Amino acid sequence: MTSNFFEKKTIRLDIYLYYIRIFKSRSLASKFISSNRLRVSGQVTQKPHKLISLGDVLTMIINDKIKILKVLDIPNRRGSYSESLNFYEDIAPIEKNQKKVDFKPNTKFVDRVGRPTKRERRQTDRLMGRD
Repeated sequence: MTSNFFEKKTIRLDIYLYYIRIFKSRSLASKFISSNRLRVSGQVTQKPHKLISLGDVLTMIINDKIKILKVLDIPNRRGSYSESLNFYEDIAPIEKNQKKVDFKPNTKFVDRVGRPTKRERRQTDRLMGRD
């Protein structure tokens, strides 16, 4: 009984990311880890079978957003999303909502192609001074 108390809880990295619902499948988690975009306690890892334990910090970039997760507990299964929130703490800094400024000119070209309608011809005549 006391041996279980001192036993260190560990789990494979790809299984952990799958259980806490960061990825839809374990194979997607493995591919992400193999692509060199994940750090475990500051060290880049490429091995999905790396064992992580309580207190480890996972740093990753997903969809151009930085996620920093601290491992709080090891899950036994893949549960619901609300259940998975108990197994990690998101310690990423809060980003200010910066609106991306996309320059789109307000010039609008003709929506349709072909011969102008009678109304468009009259507008053109008025514009050119041919009343």
